[in-house]
Amino acid sequence: MQDASSGVAAEAVDVILRDGGTLRLRPPAAADADQVVGFFDRLSARSLYLRFHGAREVDTRLVEPFLDPDWAERGSLVGTLGERIVALASYARLRDPSTAELAFAVADEEQGRGIGTRLLEQLAARAGEAGVERFVADVMADNRPALGVFGDAGFEVVRELGGGEVELRFPIAATERFRTRVEERDHVAVAASLRPFFVPASVAVVGASRRRGSIGGELFRNVLEADFAGAAYPVNRGGEPVAGVRAYSSIEEIPDPVDLAVICVPGAQVLDAAESAFRKGVRALCVISSGFAETGAEGRERQERLLALVRAHGARLVGPNCLGISSSAARLNATFAPRALPPGRIGFSSQSGALGLALLEKAAERRLGFSAFVSIGNKADVSSNDLLEWWEDDAETDVVLLYLESFGNPRKFGRLARRVARRKPILALKAGTTSVGARAASSHTAALAGSEAAVDALFRQAGVLRARTLEELVDAAALLSTQPLPHGRRVAVVTNAGGLGILCADACDASGLELPELAPRPGRRSRRRCRARRASRTPSTCSARPRPRRTRPRCPRSSPTLPSTR
Repeated sequence: MQDASSGVAAEAVDVILRDGGTLRLRPPAAADADQVVGFFDRLSARSLYLRFHGAREVDTRLVEPFLDPDWAERGSLVGTLGERIVALASYARLRDPSTAELAFAVADEEQGRGIGTRLLEQLAARAGEAGVERFVADVMADNRPALGVFGDAGFEVVRELGGGEVELRFPIAATERFRTRVEERDHVAVAASLRPFFVPASVAVVGASRRRGSIGGELFRNVLEADFAGAAYPVNRGGEPVAGVRAYSSIEEIPDPVDLAVICVPGAQVLDAAESAFRKGVRALCVISSGFAETGAEGRERQERLLALVRAHGARLVGPNCLGISSSAARLNATFAPRALPPGRIGFSSQSGALGLALLEKAAERRLGFSAFVSIGNKADVSSNDLLEWWEDDAETDVVLLYLESFGNPRKFGRLARRVARRKPILALKAGTTSVGARAASSHTAALAGSEAAVDALFRQAGVLRARTLEELVDAAALLSTQPLPHGRRVAVVTNAGGLGILCADACDASGLELPELAPRPGRRSRRRCRARRASRTPSTCSARPRPRRTRPRCPRSSPTLPSTR
């Protein structure tokens, strides 16, 4: 039997729920006794009855077994929103040490969001670390929501009905079926959580100054100039209008709901601005401001406090230290880039704002269009993994471009990229591949870069196409966003210069592509358009000689001297 008390079991974890909100799960401590009592007190009589299979007096003695779990004999997790406990799940080991009895309860107003399922996933993982092999649960026969949680989780559940109760038994080892269901839940939840960033109905820019040249002021003007499909509100301390639009001195003064808040104030003021946004009910935050983990210990501590605040309110965060976000679907340009994105079919995520701007400039020269651009900066919360989840089902996106300086979770990236790449090509440019580059990346966006060999292997296994330069990234994007995906590795090269054809053939061979023998008799159309020499082999070289112009006599439209043909 393993002691899990000092491992992952004792750690808090943040999960994303079905509706896109987030929840923190953690073991309850002795100091949480009053809050746990309050949680049970707030449950309806019906929910309390279903949890304890009868009426129970809620007091300290009832909650003591859930506090400070040792994970060997008992384990428990509470779900918290801010300081409020909204869910509790627990297990107690039975005489058979491989089996534990499980029960959970969720606040009435939070039911239907997938909290019970997330609790079950996490409790099973931690119980497995402690040596538990299976769970058993007794559920009232008319408690359909709880029965649904167990049925949909992905475990192989055996049911037995008797005396108005259903006994459920199931092994908790993570099977392929269970992992697939978890990935499906993650996908739905992450996509829902990112929706306010890509299709917001309203945007508030906090720190939007009326002064030209200021980051907040220019960003708000960009929102207006892009003809944003929703409502846009500038917020500044003096409540001074920006670009002729009425401003507010606080986001909380805005009379209408706000979907997305973009914060452009000095780093030291960001937490206060974020708290105000959350009091307004905002659940999507984009922090442009710098002064966080990229600056050192003090900045890291500020970033941790910001992320804790975001988690406490069930929200999501892009940034900090980023350029902003742009989405063609909503005609949103919440960046301080000099021009709006041309609409198109490419989704682009960049860990560097400046490099993102450079690529957008080059793409504009090639007339490439984008469905979205996201500068993730320090990626304290939203990462390229989350964006892959969104773009996987986004009907507006056909190609995904990534500029990466680090991987937060390489294993998850590999799984996601492999799944997405089956339907949409993923192009990536990875920086920080040398020791010098890795140090530069760390000071730039607080990135931890991986080894070059590991990155190559990860991309190869996941089906990600790697570009070595910005020019390669743009070239490949231009090709894949305008042409159908090839069905295989076979390539035909047609050129009017033999030397270039040879170079292209070498490049194809080095990349593992095949140049098959062409048919010995090219079709009439090929013969007409390209008088090929050695047409049975590739590359096929077209003659550079001009074709002789054929002439034929033409009759003038009116000639009185010509005899009639009748």
